Amino acid sequence: MSTFWPVLREWEGETVFIVGGGPSVLGVDLEALRARRVIVINSSVYAVPWADFLYFGDWRWWNEPENRAAVANFPGRVVTTSRMVSEAKNVLVCRKTNPPGLARERDSLMQKWTSLTAATNLAAHLIGPGGTIVWLGIDGKAAPDGRTWHHKPHRWAPKKECYDRHRADLATMVEPLRAMGITLWNASPGSAYADLWPVINLQEVLSARSRAA
Repeated sequence: MSTFWPVLREWEGETVFIVGGGPSVLGVDLEALRARRVIVINSSVYAVPWADFLYFGDWRWWNEPENRAAVANFPGRVVTTSRMVSEAKNVLVCRKTNPPGLARERDSLMQKWTSLTAATNLAAHLIGPGGTIVWLGIDGKAAPDGRTWHHKPHRWAPKKECYDRHRADLATMVEPLRAMGITLWNASPGSAYADLWPVINLQEVLSARSRAA
């Protein structure tokens, strides 16, 4: 592909909620996010089908027939860094860059081991300085019962080292986000990334945003 999609600063200074696949989402009333800015990652689209954006970076996910159908029927915008899906008419393709840090070019998103870095990069492009990103379902580990997702399991099992790889890439975003003037909160109870960004209560964020509005 010769042309990549440039992300415009459509939500300047606003708050964006990113819904990942971690099992902590099972205890969240996602309806509370309606009328707010929402990005879903991969199969989280089944829990929040009315989100603004769907991001996926793994061709294996898109290649599943039911997921292709979800992409085709998604009412919002679908973004990927996988150039293997260029034939999908409703998918916007950005350039993939490698860590460390975040891609500053508007047509680029950083991703290596986890789609979360690219989804966060997408949110950063959309909101710019003064904006806030709130993660949900970003657990960074399996639940006590061994569950790894809040949605139907993928056909491929997570590798033993995947969480360490995810953490390594995510850690490189701490300083770039701070330098951009973007606040990131993690509303995933018990998240393994609590030392990187503060873990907060989602309802407190929603209440604060409502008062600000």
